[in-house]
Amino acid sequence: MLVAERMNRISVVILKEDMEPVVEEIARSGVLHLAKIEEIDEWAENLRDVGVSTLSNEYGRRRRSINELIEEVAPDRGGGLPGPGSEAGLIDLAEVDREVERIEKRLQPLITSRRKTTEKMAELRSLSDQLETLAPAGLQVAGLMRSKLLATAIGSVDEPEVQRLRGLLAVIPSVVLPYREAGKRVQIVCVVLRRDKAKLEGALKQVDFTEMRIPEDLGEMSTEVRSSLVADLGRLEQKLEDIKAELGGTGKEVLPDLDVLLYKVESAIMLLHIKEYCKLTESTCLFSGWVPKDETGELVAALEGRTAGRAIIEVTDAEKLTTGKEGGVEIPVLFRQPPFLKPFEMLVSGYGTPSYRTIDPTLFVGITFLAMFGMMFGDIGHGLVLLTAGVALAAKSARFREAGKLGIYCGAASMVFGLLYGSVFGLEGLIPALWVKPLENITDLFKAAIGFGIIVVSLGIVLNVINSVRTHAFWENFFDKSGPLVGVVYWAGIGTVIKYLMTDGGLPHPAVLYGLFLVPLVAFAVRAPLLKLMGKRRRVFSEGVGTYIMESLVEIMEILMGYLANTVSFIRVAAFGLAHAGLFIAVFSLADVVRANPGGVVLSGAVLVLGNVLIIALEGLVVTIQALRLEYYEFFGKFFKGLGSKYEPAGLMGAGPRPRKVKGGE
Repeated sequence: MLVAERMNRISVVILKEDMEPVVEEIARSGVLHLAKIEEIDEWAENLRDVGVSTLSNEYGRRRRSINELIEEVAPDRGGGLPGPGSEAGLIDLAEVDREVERIEKRLQPLITSRRKTTEKMAELRSLSDQLETLAPAGLQVAGLMRSKLLATAIGSVDEPEVQRLRGLLAVIPSVVLPYREAGKRVQIVCVVLRRDKAKLEGALKQVDFTEMRIPEDLGEMSTEVRSSLVADLGRLEQKLEDIKAELGGTGKEVLPDLDVLLYKVESAIMLLHIKEYCKLTESTCLFSGWVPKDETGELVAALEGRTAGRAIIEVTDAEKLTTGKEGGVEIPVLFRQPPFLKPFEMLVSGYGTPSYRTIDPTLFVGITFLAMFGMMFGDIGHGLVLLTAGVALAAKSARFREAGKLGIYCGAASMVFGLLYGSVFGLEGLIPALWVKPLENITDLFKAAIGFGIIVVSLGIVLNVINSVRTHAFWENFFDKSGPLVGVVYWAGIGTVIKYLMTDGGLPHPAVLYGLFLVPLVAFAVRAPLLKLMGKRRRVFSEGVGTYIMESLVEIMEILMGYLANTVSFIRVAAFGLAHAGLFIAVFSLADVVRANPGGVVLSGAVLVLGNVLIIALEGLVVTIQALRLEYYEFFGKFFKGLGSKYEPAGLMGAGPRPRKVKGGE
C-alpha cells in the first residue's frame, strides 16, 4: 500500500514466425507494460520496425465507423465500449467492411429518414421564426420582393455597423431600416434602386451582413398559414418520435453485433500496438517491457509455451538496477491500494505519479485532507448534504463514482467536526460542542491549526528522508532543504518556541535546543567542503569563496522563512473554519431582517435555505481548493520530487495500454 509493487524488466528474443502467437499471448495476459527496447539497449536502434502504422490507421477508420453506428442507435451509451470477450486475433479488414455494410443497410433508411425529417422541421421552424420576426414590424415584404425597380436585402449586422452601412450607401438613393434587436446584432432591411444592387452587395460585405433567406410571399402569409406551420411541425415531431422508436428497436437487434465487431477491431488495434514495440532482424523479433515480480513467472511460462521453448527471455529485478532509470526508461509504478483509498488517488494523481522506490502518500493524503476539510467545513447538516450528494453521484454515475465516494468521505468528516463544534446547519444550541465553538474559542482553533501544520510539515520531511534511503541517495539528500539536517533545525526551532510559550519552563535545557538549531545550520553552510571530503563533490568553491558564502546565507534565510511560511500557512484552516461560522451569522441576520416584512416567515425560510445552499456550493469549493493547496505546496513540496510513470500494461480491454485491476482494488 505504501510502496510500489516490485517490478521485473523482461527482454525477449523469439523467432519471427512465433511473433503472432506471442503478441496474442501478451494481449491476452494483460500484464506487460511495453517499453521501447532501443531506449534500454542502444544497439537496438539499428533494427527494423515491424511497420504497422498504415494498417493501424485502417483499423482506426473502421473503429470510427463502428462507433458512429453505435452512437446512432445508442447515443446515451456512447461508443468505444468492448463487446463480449473472444480470442484475440487480427480480423480481416474485408470482413469488417462486409459486416459494417450489412448493419448499415438495416439502419441507413431509418437514419436517412430521421435526418430528412429533422432538416424539414428545422426549415419550418426557421420559416416560423421569420414570420414572427417580420410580421410585427409591418414590413411589406411581398411588394419589395416583387418590385422591378427596387433591390431588397433582409438580414442582420452588428449594432455599430448600422451607421457605417448608412454611410457607405449615402452616395446612392437607399433606405436602411433597423426593425429588431437580436442580442448584439440588429436585424435590418436595406432597399436601393435595382440598378444599384451591386453597390448594395459590396457595402453589405464590408459590414459582415448575414442575409435572411425568405420566400417572396412571406409578407402575405396570414395567421392561418402560421397556424398550419405549427400543425405541420407537430406532425413531423410525431413522425420523428416514431422513427426514433423504430430505430431504437432495430438498434437493440444490431447493437450486440456492433459490440462484438468493435471488440474484434479494438483487439486488432491492440495487437498492432504491441507490434509497434517490436524490433526485427532477419530471423528474430525482440521486445521488452516491465512485469510485476509476482506475475513474471506466469508470463514467462506462457511465452515459452507459445514458442515451444524457442525463446530467449532475460529477467532483471528492478531492485538490482542502480537508479530508478535504466537506459533512459523510467520503471513503471504500480500501487495496490485498498478500495477505500481509491478516491484519494485522484488527488495524488492531480500532482503526479510517485517514482519507483518512493513512498506512496495516498494514505497520508486521505487522513490530512479529510482533517483539513472537516475543520474548515465543520457542520453536521452541511456534512449530511455532502454525504447524500456523494452517495447519489456514486450510485448514478460509474464515471464519477470515485468523486462521489470522495464526497461521502468529506461529508462524513464535516459531520465529525460538526459534532466537535456543536453545529447543525449553523444552529449551535441544538447539541453541545464536544470540543470548541469556533467563534467563541478562536485562540484554541488557531493553536490546533498550527499544531496540525507542524505535524504535516514534519511528515513531509520524514517521507523525504525515507525516500532518500529507499532510492540510495541519503547522503546526496542529507543537505537537501527538506533533508534530515534541515529537519533537525525545524524541530529545534519548534521546540524552542514551545518551551518559551510554556509557563513551567520544563526540559530540555535551552542550550540543547540552541545547539540543535545552530549546529545543523553551520553544517549546512559548509556543506560543500563536507561533500568534498565524503567524495560526493568534485569542486568546493566553483564560483569563488565569496559567492559561496553569499549563496549559503541566502539559502539559510530562505529555509528559515520558508518553513515559517509553511507552518503559518495552516492558519488558513482555522480561518476558513471561522469564516464558515461567520457566514451562518450573516444568513441568520438577513433572515431576521426580512422576517419583519409582509410574508416574512416565508421570506425568512427562503433566505435560510438559499443561504445554506450558497454556503455549501461556494465555500465547499473554496475549502476543497485550499485543502489541496496545502497538500500540494506545504506537504508534497517536501518530498514529492521525482514524477514516475504509471504501470499501464497492454491488454484486450481497448486500443492501447489499459489500467490493470490490482489486488485489493476495484
